[in-house]
Amino acid sequence: MNKVKKLFIFDFDGVVCDSTDECMVTSWNAWQRWNGKNNFRTTLEEFTDREIDEFRPLRYYVRGAGEYYILRRLLSETNIKLIRRYEDFAIYQKKWTEEVNQFKEYIFRERSSLRERSLDDWINLHQVYPEIIDLLHEISKIDSVYIATLKDYESVKLILAKNNVFIPASKILHQAIISSKLQALDMIKDSENIEKTDIYLFDDNINHLIDPFTEGYQVYQTTWGNVPADFIDQATEKNVPLIDFKGLKQLTASIH
Repeated sequence: MNKVKKLFIFDFDGVVCDSTDECMVTSWNAWQRWNGKNNFRTTLEEFTDREIDEFRPLRYYVRGAGEYYILRRLLSETNIKLIRRYEDFAIYQKKWTEEVNQFKEYIFRERSSLRERSLDDWINLHQVYPEIIDLLHEISKIDSVYIATLKDYESVKLILAKNNVFIPASKILHQAIISSKLQALDMIKDSENIEKTDIYLFDDNINHLIDPFTEGYQVYQTTWGNVPADFIDQATEKNVPLIDFKGLKQLTASIH
């Protein structure tokens, strides 16, 4: 009897690597361009401690490149101490939808500019999680891995390649292909012709997990990195299981 195939779907930002520093630089430059200014930056050292401390908590509420418009505008105009939970941030998601859609292209343009200036410096703005890189090395050999991300394909490919992880382009579902993780999982289910219960999604953002969980996919809220406490609280309230490095290794070892 043939063993049922299982697939492991990894979000990228926050799960495979921490791209907070790169997003800080890129979104700063995009905001400068948006406002007709040219005070561009290329390194983390050009930011003050206060700028870094204010950016980091808000960054985890961003879903997709365009929403850095919300983050940057909040930092420019609002008392960010009022943004304590995702629900506070979501108010502005609805309020500034049109600008978000336009700002996405500014992000991609400035990201490309940073890469062209120095690919190594750009890659070094990302901190990969060694435990996940090691796991990807192991399970990618058995053709069971997908990446589903709202990041751009080129970024994902370059960062993985720098760490000697090579996943076929057809198994990297990125922002030009998907607009949600549920859409990604549905596409994978149909192309692989397997059941929802044989697909496992690992994501650091509870807002990406709720719909897939409701639809019957196997989903896990990751706990490494700087995951906001309210994401962990929401996952617990909604019975979405939490998983750490050790639990992920045990889970994948037990079912592949």
